Amino acid sequence: MPLLSLSSSLRAALLAVVCSGLSVHAATITSLVGDKDQNPPPHPDGVGIVHEAEDLPGFDQRLVGGNYSWTHTFSPSAGASATAAVLDIAVVGFIDGNYGGINNRLYLNGVEVAGAFDNSLDGWRLYTFYVPLAFVSSGTLLVNVDVSSLEGWGGVDFSELRLTVPGGNSVPDAAATGLLTALALAGLALARRR
Repeated sequence: MPLLSLSSSLRAALLAVVCSGLSVHAATITSLVGDKDQNPPPHPDGVGIVHEAEDLPGFDQRLVGGNYSWTHTFSPSAGASATAAVLDIAVVGFIDGNYGGINNRLYLNGVEVAGAFDNSLDGWRLYTFYVPLAFVSSGTLLVNVDVSSLEGWGGVDFSELRLTVPGGNSVPDAAATGLLTALALAGLALARRR
């Protein structure tokens, strides 16, 4: 094997060892409220949706107006270290923005998400919202939906919060990194002698 290719191989190995200490993976923590059993519902108009005894008020239910709240909970340390927070809310029949006087609203920790359900139509729909990290730092997120539709329709199927947190770190321990670096350097020195 020529000296140049051996030296290049060892340099590449050394670079890989050093860079492995810079690699950090992320983990996802989820908090689900609801049971995803109408995903989507049996019929676009909500025919067949059943509100079961274990469902929260407003979930899998035909609503005639009203205000519905629930809380996502998780470890406070996860909330404090989160690098991203995403909330998925699946709703059925939130006719909003197409009919005068209907304005279904979403609040996160008491702060309105402007236009959250604008232009929604009849039927099942999944909405995704990016949550400010300050809202999850305490280990809870309070969600409130204010349903203004009075036609007897508009319910929540499920609400799922996903936090991205540092985790699954692939950094080798210091002793292993030192040993691998020393071996790579010894190999490089040996290759230069030849």
